[in-house]
Amino acid sequence: MQLTRHTDYALRLLIHLGSMAEPRIAIAAVAEVQGISATHLMKIANGLAHAGFIEALRGRGGGIRLARDPAEINLGAVLEVTEPRCALVDCTGCRLARRCSLPGVLDEARRAFMAVLQRYTLADVLRGRVAGIIAPVAA
Repeated sequence: MQLTRHTDYALRLLIHLGSMAEPRIAIAAVAEVQGISATHLMKIANGLAHAGFIEALRGRGGGIRLARDPAEINLGAVLEVTEPRCALVDCTGCRLARRCSLPGVLDEARRAFMAVLQRYTLADVLRGRVAGIIAPVAA
């Protein structure tokens, strides 16, 4: 399974925000550090703000920050917001659809993938408490 660039950038943004000491940061600053279009990152930040993962404050002294403690930001929940239609295959128009069980197998795989993500939070990623990782993630 390959996640969209939208989800990749959303996760990068959350990791960046979770690892910084400043109370707020401008989206343009994160975009520059991450090598991402500021306009694109603004759309992603807007979606994360609507979902309650980050807070955005406009104007002087504004910027973005996490809306919750990293331990309260579940990775599975983030993907549910950024990948709402996460079908692995589109069987529309397939001539085998009536006698094929592949969609069921792939749906089971998708559910297993999401179940793993549901076990982890942003705090786990920031502390390196993910299988195979022993050092904290640097933003």
